[in-house]
Amino acid sequence: MLAPAASAAAPVDWENVDPAHHLAGRMASSGYLRGKVVCVDCRDYGDKSGVESMRSMEEIWQSFKMKPFVLIGSHRGEAGAEKIKRIAEGLKLTYPIYKDADIVRTQEQKDADPERTGYLYVIGSTGKAFYRGKDERRVQGVIASALMAMRSPQTPKQWKYYIDFDIDVLPGRAYLEIEEFRKTFPKEAEVYDDVWAKFNEDKDIKRVAKLERIARQAKDYDFKDANAKRLSVDKVEKAIELSADLKKSENPLVAQEAKNCIADLTWTAAMLKSAEEKSNAQGGEK
Repeated sequence: MLAPAASAAAPVDWENVDPAHHLAGRMASSGYLRGKVVCVDCRDYGDKSGVESMRSMEEIWQSFKMKPFVLIGSHRGEAGAEKIKRIAEGLKLTYPIYKDADIVRTQEQKDADPERTGYLYVIGSTGKAFYRGKDERRVQGVIASALMAMRSPQTPKQWKYYIDFDIDVLPGRAYLEIEEFRKTFPKEAEVYDDVWAKFNEDKDIKRVAKLERIARQAKDYDFKDANAKRLSVDKVEKAIELSADLKKSENPLVAQEAKNCIADLTWTAAMLKSAEEKSNAQGGEK
């Protein structure tokens, strides 16, 4: 069972998730984390006694990386960037690792909870804190539950919970959620009629919603399933090309959401190319 550490959902801001603090693995950004389930692994990444735990973290990352999820390694030790990079490369870690990455906290919160090293914590897509502890196996269940709740709301109350958050953070995703809510619970969805009308008049919001839809398809794609419907590199790259101008939208929410989706699709394109190269290589060997 989840044990939320906060009762009210609110957007969270992040500190030290920037190029100056990046040590190894995939790059991220504070804006990119908005609307995603985030797990932060706080440890001394220069301490070799944590090798097995780091491998476990990589397994968690590999399990969920194609979902709206980011695992952040938060290095809390004295070792410098070069050493951390060598260790990460030696262990083949690919998730983002930053120096002292954390949610932005008040001084009062820091005083109440000063020690972060050795802990994992999970923040839901709406900023809700779901877990803080040291149990790596439990963390996997928490992440899966947070992603499932986010992907498939079951009741009108749950739908409204996510829609109300996304309207002010990710309007393209909110557009898709309202669209689905209207089909599932038409009477309850009437409360969003004005928002729906407003969004339908905004070309940028409708375009970024379309981009969100493609990004969702990419994240639901099973690269290991030979029978999966083909998701081509050309389709993904075309979506990126046609949506690139949205990164400069006058609506800052649309601009950030477009950047997030394009980052995800760029990653997907690289994964697809890698899968194609492996398939071609195996075919050549035969």
